[in-house]
Amino acid sequence: MSILTPAAIPPALLQPSPFLDRLCKWLSTLVGTDQLIMLIQYSLEIVTHHMDVHTPTRLLYILNQHIPFLGTPKFSPAPSPSPVSTRLKTLSGKLADVRILLRLQGIIPTYQWLLATHASPPTDPTLATVAKLQTYANMLYFPLENAAYLASHEIIPMSKRTKTDLWLWSSRFWAAHVALELFRLYRQRQINRKGKEAGEASTDGWDKKWWGELLMNLAYAPQTIHWSIAGGVVRNIEIAYLGVTAAIASIYLGWRNL
Repeated sequence: MSILTPAAIPPALLQPSPFLDRLCKWLSTLVGTDQLIMLIQYSLEIVTHHMDVHTPTRLLYILNQHIPFLGTPKFSPAPSPSPVSTRLKTLSGKLADVRILLRLQGIIPTYQWLLATHASPPTDPTLATVAKLQTYANMLYFPLENAAYLASHEIIPMSKRTKTDLWLWSSRFWAAHVALELFRLYRQRQINRKGKEAGEASTDGWDKKWWGELLMNLAYAPQTIHWSIAGGVVRNIEIAYLGVTAAIASIYLGWRNL
């Protein structure tokens, strides 16, 4: 049995890595951790969905019906989820729970944001109003979600009806934030366009950031509407694909800002 010695390790693996430095810096923030967990959570939901509907098996079944030379014996897709799918669903559910748990402290930076916005609002009156309304929406969103989460874990005594109402109203205030964010992006685009017409240059970085924020909020918007209505409006798999899209966009924005 050979022993791995330092001399046998490729030198590149022992060199300081700027990428790892940046990755650790990103993951050291709650936002970065949430973004990574969100990507894994929704990716698992997509994977388990297709495992449960047996997409590869059904495809092979259809091909076998129309292309006899495949020589595959006739079969029917299994009716029940596989044990692997069940375990991955459990992991996805735990990750979703962790994300909400990490947001319990969200009211603190939100209050700081509110104070900063009122002390130094954006120079454009419309953007100033939007920013203030967003801080109010989030100041209501976080306490409602926190209370619903703690009640769902039986930490706070609460009736099932009240818990449901808190989840719905917290999602509605999140939906208000997203709607305001989309309007903010629209207004920023207007201001940027006027700046270009006046001969003021717009950086390529500004455009990339703007499109990233637009994509992220367009992915969030249907999710917020879905969770704001009792019973929802879209399928879970669609929520998962939207979640992955929002996660990728938010990771892009968070990574480039390091």
